[in-house]
Parts: sequence; C-alpha cells; structure tokens
Amino acid sequence: MNSFLLPKNLREKDEHGNYGVWWHENNPGPLKKLPFIKQFGSMKFSKVRIDDSMRPHLNDGIEIHYVNSGKYDWVIEGKAIELFPENLSVTAPWHENGSISGIMDIGQINWIIIKPQEFTNEKALNFGNWSKLPVAFQENLGKMIGDADNSVIEKARNFKKYFDELRNELAYQEEGFEIKVQNILENLFIDLHRQLSNKIHKNQESDTFIEKLTQLLESDLTKKWHIEDLAAVFNMGKTKFTYEVKKLTGFPPNSFIISLKLEKAIQLLKTSPSISMAEIAFSCGFSSLQHFTSTFSQRNGISPRKYQLQQQKKKK
Repeated sequence: MNSFLLPKNLREKDEHGNYGVWWHENNPGPLKKLPFIKQFGSMKFSKVRIDDSMRPHLNDGIEIHYVNSGKYDWVIEGKAIELFPENLSVTAPWHENGSISGIMDIGQINWIIIKPQEFTNEKALNFGNWSKLPVAFQENLGKMIGDADNSVIEKARNFKKYFDELRNELAYQEEGFEIKVQNILENLFIDLHRQLSNKIHKNQESDTFIEKLTQLLESDLTKKWHIEDLAAVFNMGKTKFTYEVKKLTGFPPNSFIISLKLEKAIQLLKTSPSISMAEIAFSCGFSSLQHFTSTFSQRNGISPRKYQLQQQKKKK
C-alpha cells in the first residue's frame, strides 16, 4: 500500500510497526454513512502478530479478502488453504473462515464485509436498496458465493484497483464519496460474478476431462498405456497433459493409473473372496503378483491378503 495515498493521520505506524485503515463496528468512521458495509480494512503488517479477530469466525455478511503481498494460512469451512499475492477469497455468512492460529504474517491484506438485506441458505442474495444490480444477477451471484468450493480465486489482480479505490474514497470522504463507493462495489461484484462463472466453467471442463480419462483407462487396465498416446487423445502435449492430471488428481499420470488399478483390486478383494491374489493382480494390470503386493502394501499400509481377511471378518 502506498502510504502517500492516505491522509497524514492514517500513515502513522502503530506500536507493532503496522499501518493502514480498519473501520468496523467500534470504529465506524466513514462507514456511518454506508451502513451496509460492516467492515473495511487495508493493513500492511511489517511484523508477524497474533490477531484473535482473524481466527475462524462467522459473520452476517459477505466477506472478501484480497492479498497484495505475503502469505496467509487460512481455513474456509474446515478446509485449509493458502492465500498468496493476487489471491481473492469470498465467503457467505454461513461459511466459517479465518486463520486457525490467528497469526498475521508480514504482508498486506485488504478485506471488506458487506451485509446484504437478505442472504441465507434458504433466501436468495438481495443487497438491498443501495444496489441497482438486477435481481436475477444478484441471485445467481449468491448461488456461486454460497458454494464454498468457489471461495478462492487465483490471479485476481484486477480486484486490487477496487480495494485501492475503496480505501481512498473512504479515507478522504470527499463530496459524493458514498455514491462513488456504491459504484465501485457494484463494479467489483460484476467482476466477481464473471470470475466465479469462469471458474465454475473451468471446473466443469476439468471434471469432464478426468471423467473421460478415467473411463478410458478403466476400459482396459491391463493395457500398457503410454502418456504420449493418452495426451494425444485429449489433443494435448505430454507436458500439459501431465500438468493437468497432476493438478486435478494430485497424481502424475502413471501414479493415477496405478491408483485406478488399486481401486479395482480393492473392489475385487471386498466382493470376490474366492479369487486368488494372482488373478486379482493380473486382472488389474499388474505385471506380477510381487509387483501387486508391494504396490498395494506401500499405498495402503497393509498387504492385499491381510486386507481381504479384514473385509471377510467384517461381514461375519
């Protein structure tokens, strides 16, 4: 944050060496004239500090964070995430979010909490009279925000300008700043709608890609699949294909294929007690019984035979 963009009284560092703005219920400042904004903060931390207000919490508004610099260990609905520079997070009122440790690392983070007139699991998003955004637009935006899987947007650099503009309008409070703030927020939410829509579309494409890849591999697990051939099926080069598979499954292609083989083996161990280990090994595409046993044991922490016996005991 460039301190010269703030009035002189807001450039002074506190006792922790941090500076910036934070308006909230106990220090509303310009928010008195904008009651639909519950909080606005833009802080630069020059020292690591513990802030209990940043621990996982719920509030009755839409909470948005944008990271300018630094790294913040965050949790949203029990899922641990890392917020890096140019990352944006957005949560609904029923999403618990925050820093588990309450530690705020060195860096700069911006946040705003908007309280809609209505927005619950049962009621569609309605910002209230301050916003002129169409009803259908608000409702669709609310559905996307309400899905915690959409909580983080990466490479969201374009949102920096909105927080810079909001900070300056709120800090200087020049004539008509309330109208300017409302316009900035509407533009922010329009951009957020576009970003979330694009993210959901990409996620759907990714799901389809992995689904088709899985179906192809499971059609013949005994086949020796070559990564170049698989990549060609999806009109990708080997490098991009490897990157996409690892990003979406957590495994490189060859390890993903092994995971599918092991899934089939587990299914057979559970449902076919009479089949031999050797038959399971070869039907799942392992080159030998020894290869199957060692791979299964390494991934599952137990040999396939012991796993089969455990499953049989559970059925008795």
